[in-house]
Amino acid sequence: MTDKNESYPFERVLSSLLLFILLFPQLPVVFQRSEFHINIIAISLSILALLLYRTKLEKKLYIIPLIYFFSLQCFLFLSGWFGTEDFLSFGEVPSYFRPTMLLIVTLGFLSMMKDVDSLYHNLVRLAKILTVAIFIYSVLEVFLFNYFSKVMFILYRLEDKSNIDGVAVSFFTLPYYGAYIMCTLFPLLLSNYEKNKGRSFFYILMLVISVVLTQSKMGVFLLIGIVFLYWFISVSFKKKVVVLLFFCFFALAMVLSLKEFVAYLNVTVGGNFAHTLHLMLSNTEQAHNLLERLDDIIETYQAISQHNVFVGVGLGKGETIEVWIAMIMYRYGLTGLFFFIMFFLIIGVKAMLMAMKKDSYSYEKQSLLKFVSIWALTIYISQLSGLMLEMSKGGVLSCLMFAVASKCIMGSKSKINEITK
Repeated sequence: MTDKNESYPFERVLSSLLLFILLFPQLPVVFQRSEFHINIIAISLSILALLLYRTKLEKKLYIIPLIYFFSLQCFLFLSGWFGTEDFLSFGEVPSYFRPTMLLIVTLGFLSMMKDVDSLYHNLVRLAKILTVAIFIYSVLEVFLFNYFSKVMFILYRLEDKSNIDGVAVSFFTLPYYGAYIMCTLFPLLLSNYEKNKGRSFFYILMLVISVVLTQSKMGVFLLIGIVFLYWFISVSFKKKVVVLLFFCFFALAMVLSLKEFVAYLNVTVGGNFAHTLHLMLSNTEQAHNLLERLDDIIETYQAISQHNVFVGVGLGKGETIEVWIAMIMYRYGLTGLFFFIMFFLIIGVKAMLMAMKKDSYSYEKQSLLKFVSIWALTIYISQLSGLMLEMSKGGVLSCLMFAVASKCIMGSKSKINEITK
């Protein structure tokens, strides 16, 4: 039996620290485009949490994060040792130990997770606060930018990024960073709406509008995918066929009408989203972003195949590789790519199967399992614009997801009738 009042402060501290990190200014002028200070803050707070609460951490909770980050650390060492890149400077040491640093942050989050139910409620509260903050900032940024530009450039925008004017960056470096973070939190708002309705709809609406204002193609289409995936997990076994059929019809209708719809948007509304998507659909040879990502994959494979397909080329610091397939191959080789794909597939399917056992767990734990499953199964789409799993605020949020996955999948089993409501 769980005493929620006793464990509640731990999850409240966790969500407060995460909110602090996600909203912390990036100060591009001071730090010259680097966000290393975000990593320092996250690691320092995680070490402090481990020093305070490490004795209360179940040993089996180490398994998932240790498997993932220790494997990546080994792959990165092999890439650095056998790869073709030279070790350039002492400043690259933190980058070589990035998996270890992310492991520390993950364990720090885990050390503050004492009760699954109160964790869920605090994460929902975090998602609501963050959604409101991002929505307000995004509206000001897109529609009233001339009045707040000086403050925004000082706190959260890079001064040489004139190409993102009219696009919501909010508290993150680039639009798709923000889209990834909002899409990650989206299932929490869906679960809250499923239970409470009422004002929950307005939080969902604000998040959707905020993602649209980023004009991130990945973010917009990912939101649609998340809705269907959440619906699929939530309904009974018999109704899953209906969801799949509905999704197939929706996808077919989108394929048949998307080109004309995007062309209409490009003419009437304009903007980066409509313009770039219109190029991709009607004039692919001029869609430079798409071609560059395809070239990244081809060139990276050629680089590792000339050396050793099982071992990466090196760290890739200073390279302009964005799409996750190329970055994983570059750093970890084909072995790392296979591990990456299988790890998230196993975690996603495992969490989904557990979430479907409605008579075994509380609503809160089922919701967190859906949260983890959707994040893991959509990771192959969410990282198409960049490997945000390892970057700055996106990396910190991903550490939270690893911690939640470990807590829900590997934590002590508690039947629904054993939980105090």
